[in-house]
Amino acid sequence: MHILILPSWYPAIASDITGVFFRDQALALSKYGHKVGVVSPQLKSLSTIFKSSDAKEISLFENDGGVLTYRIQKYALLPKIPYGNYYIFKNVAKKLVKQYISENGVPDIIHAHSAIYGGVVAKEIARKLNIPFVITEHNSGFARKVFANWQLEIAKNAFDCADSCITVSPNLGSLISKQMPGINIMWQWVPNVVADRFNINKNHKQKGAVRFLNLALMTRIKGQSDLLKAFRKVINSGANAELWFGGNGPEKAQLEIEVKSLGLEKHVRFLGMIEPNKVPNLLNKIDIMVISSHYETFGVVAIEALIAGVPVVATRCGGPECIVEEGDGELVSPKNPDSLSRGMLKVMAKIDQFEPDKISKKATSRFSGNVIAKQLTDIYISLVNNKVTSNKLKF
Repeated sequence: MHILILPSWYPAIASDITGVFFRDQALALSKYGHKVGVVSPQLKSLSTIFKSSDAKEISLFENDGGVLTYRIQKYALLPKIPYGNYYIFKNVAKKLVKQYISENGVPDIIHAHSAIYGGVVAKEIARKLNIPFVITEHNSGFARKVFANWQLEIAKNAFDCADSCITVSPNLGSLISKQMPGINIMWQWVPNVVADRFNINKNHKQKGAVRFLNLALMTRIKGQSDLLKAFRKVINSGANAELWFGGNGPEKAQLEIEVKSLGLEKHVRFLGMIEPNKVPNLLNKIDIMVISSHYETFGVVAIEALIAGVPVVATRCGGPECIVEEGDGELVSPKNPDSLSRGMLKVMAKIDQFEPDKISKKATSRFSGNVIAKQLTDIYISLVNNKVTSNKLKF
C-alpha cells in the first residue's frame, strides 16, 4: 500500500527529537512493506531568525531509510493573526504534495499526525484526490487549552470529515470529545511506535546507587520541580540514590537553583539534551525511569524504558495509565511529591524482583514497530476497500 504521511511537526534531521515518534512510525510502516512518503511543512519560530547562519527557505528531499521525505522550512510570520500560520502551512503542504505526487504517484491513503494543522490540510488534499485520510491526534494543547476558538473549529471539522480518528491514548480521545460538544467520533487507540533501537541489554542491576532517570523537555508541565521535592524525601529516608535529568528547556535554570536549595548537588546530574540514537545506551545505565508530568498525551519514554527492561514510576497524567501495567513499576498521583516519593521508594525496595526480560518482552508485544504497523495496516485496508466500494456504487 502507498501511504503519504502529513505530520504537523517532524524532525528536520534524523537526530532531531522533534516529532521523532512520527518518524519512527513512518520507518516501521516502510519496514512492514508499505511504500511510505512524508511531506513536512516546517514552520520555524521567528525567535530563531537570528540564531541561524542561514535564514533562507530550505527545500530538502531525503530517502530516510526507505521513507521518501520532503521538507520545506519557512518562518511562522503570522503567529498573532487568525489563520495566518495555518495558511502558510497549507500552502507549503500543497506545494510538497504536488511535487511528491509528480515524482511518486498518487498515494492510496493520507495519514495526518495532529489536526492542527496536518489533519486540517489533509482533509482538503484527500478530498481533491478522492482518497481516504486518517488523523492521529497527539497534541497536548487540547489538555492545556492553548488553542483559539478558530483553531478548535477547523480541528473539529477535520475530525468530523476524517475516515478514521486515532488517539495515542484513550484519555486524549475522551478529553477532545468533551472540549468539542456535538462532535461524533468513534476514537480508536493506536499507541506510538517504539523504534527497533530500543532493546534490552540489562543482564544485571547497576552497582552502587540506584539511578533514576527523568527524560523530558524541562517545562512546568513535566513536573520536574515536584520530582526534586520527591527525591529529597527519598534521600532523607536514607536511600542510596541518584537522579539524572536528560533534556533541556526553559525550566532548567530554575531546577538547578532548586537542586542547590534542597542540598541535592551530590545526588543530581543534568545530562543535557540526549539525541534519540543515544537514548538506548543511556537506558542501559539507569535502574528506574521516573515520569513526573502533570499531563501527557502518551508518554513514549515509558515504553522506551520498558522495552529496555527498565521499570517505570509514572504519574497518572493521561498517558502512562495505558502503558504501565502490573509488574512494570508504579503509577502515582500527579502534582503530588509525597505520592511520587512513595512510588520511587517502593520500586527501589523491590528493584531486584523486577525481571528485565519479562518487562521487555511484554512491552515489545504491545508497542513494537511491527505490532503498531499491523494495527495501522488493518485500518488502512478497511478504509481503502470501503472507498473503492463507495466509488463503485456512485457509478
